[in-house]
Amino acid sequence: MIYIANDVESAGSKLGVHSTLSWGACVIAREELSFNEYFNRRLVFYAELQPDSWLYEMEAMKVACSQLMFKQKVFVSRSFLPHAALANPLDVDSSEFDPTLLLNTMMSYCEHPMVAVNRFNAWMEEVKKEFKDEKVTGVTDTVFFDGGRVDELLSKYSNKPSPYGHSGLDLDSVYRGYAKRADAKLKELGVPDERTKPHRADHDAVYLAQIGRELLFKKMGW
Repeated sequence: MIYIANDVESAGSKLGVHSTLSWGACVIAREELSFNEYFNRRLVFYAELQPDSWLYEMEAMKVACSQLMFKQKVFVSRSFLPHAALANPLDVDSSEFDPTLLLNTMMSYCEHPMVAVNRFNAWMEEVKKEFKDEKVTGVTDTVFFDGGRVDELLSKYSNKPSPYGHSGLDLDSVYRGYAKRADAKLKELGVPDERTKPHRADHDAVYLAQIGRELLFKKMGW
């Protein structure tokens, strides 16, 4: 079985109302890999998506948009403006942060979800070839949020069956069962957090894959 960790960032909490803005997926490797080795071995998928809604929640936008890569490509000369007006409206930490402008800018710089899903399916086929297995299970740590949004993307923007099928794993619940405590937290596993950019979906997916390896393969012996 190939296990794939998934993480998404969105414009708000409501599925079908607020857009999914980025999506990361990472193979849960059985061998111990460094954070960078996951990327070097092409075990990570990442996409920043054009929004399909202009609705948002401010706090969600500040989290979801804090590490988006497309902003590095955007350059707007503001040298003619007075110094006080130089605040970047795409910067979530700026007093001038404009979520609507950011969503509009993503329409020009980011992938259409259909393109991203097709690219994900192609990446998934390469993963199956490398690991010589057709069986794939999607893994999340928040099943109702991340799992629902990934399923929505795969269902809405592809005419192919989801590689994840109709089942998956919620690592939070798996760990509670393993620890036999309803209040058990994944951080108790003590997996070092090597992320330089938390809340960027690919970095979060790699960290989740490292947690998944510790729990599923080392602790539980799957």
